[in-house]
Amino acid sequence: MSLTHGGPAYSTYQTVKGLNGLGVDTQILTRQILGGETPISTEPFIHYLPVPPFYYERWGYATVFPKTLSSIPDVDVYHIQELWQYPGYAAGRYARKNSRPYVVTLRGGMYPEAMKHSSWIKKISLLLYERRLLQKAACTHVTCTEEMEHYWALGFTNPVAVIPNPLEPCEVAKPLWADGKKRIGYLGRLHPRKRVERLLEIWKRLKEPGELLIMGNGDPDYVAFLKKEVERLQLSDVRFSGWVSGIEKNRLLVSLTCLVVPSDFENFGMIVPEALLQEVPVIASTGSPWKELETERCGWWVKNDVDSLTVAVREALSLDKEDLQTMGKRGRRLVKDKYSIDVVSRQMEQLYAWVTGQGDKPEFVYD
Repeated sequence: MSLTHGGPAYSTYQTVKGLNGLGVDTQILTRQILGGETPISTEPFIHYLPVPPFYYERWGYATVFPKTLSSIPDVDVYHIQELWQYPGYAAGRYARKNSRPYVVTLRGGMYPEAMKHSSWIKKISLLLYERRLLQKAACTHVTCTEEMEHYWALGFTNPVAVIPNPLEPCEVAKPLWADGKKRIGYLGRLHPRKRVERLLEIWKRLKEPGELLIMGNGDPDYVAFLKKEVERLQLSDVRFSGWVSGIEKNRLLVSLTCLVVPSDFENFGMIVPEALLQEVPVIASTGSPWKELETERCGWWVKNDVDSLTVAVREALSLDKEDLQTMGKRGRRLVKDKYSIDVVSRQMEQLYAWVTGQGDKPEFVYD
């Protein structure tokens, strides 16, 4: 639950905050903040548990998790937020032992592209414990129907709830720059699967009509690779902002002509609604579940190749200010109507009521 863990931490925090606001007593158990990290919040419903000196982040093993689970009485439902790590395994095992329902959020972990990463470790994990953890869940939670289809394709048969990630409505920020410059940007974790290098190739083709702004941080080797690519392609007007958050992030977003999401796949992509909420049109690849950009006329949903993305970026840069503002307002309205904390938290409350036998099956649950 640190700022550097991006979308999963942020969406978990916002959902739980919303549930508590509805009167649903919800708590988060997570590991302590490690060196160089900043907690997403210090509110009392988040419990940062100590981990041993030999703690290994990849597996997340720490005996404090099952001990803490056993110290909290009267829990109606457990909600596991990520795959492949010990805390989820421990929570599922404890819930089954005590005949309590649990929900598992996939976080994109069952996409074919994700399954290829460390594939042999995941195959062994599925065989030893992960398949049982998922199949025995009262319900699995995904953020889009595509993610549900990938999950079922792996042979799972338990119910699946399709609930998007939430976003806290905020005011449209004041642009950091009011220079009238055409500016496209990327926001998020810098990792090879995000394919940010495509933006550099696009910028080269467009002969730099303004500025390319890359916001975020991540894999040091990949960041170094991107900067070397800027030099190799002899690009100017490419700015790396580093990690940004809060009002600074919103002021940078609202300074853009459009945001581009060039990754091969996204199970949700928090950067899309974040930009739309700031009335910034978005170009996203069809590897993301954002067809609404097209249907709601607030952006472009195109094939994730350089040619298609280049055409979309060129079109965005050719639009006048009034057309871009109209698209941006439609995007903001979409986010407020469908992805606000209040809407998503109420859906999660319905899901919990159903899996605990206290409510009817919601319409967003499929089996």
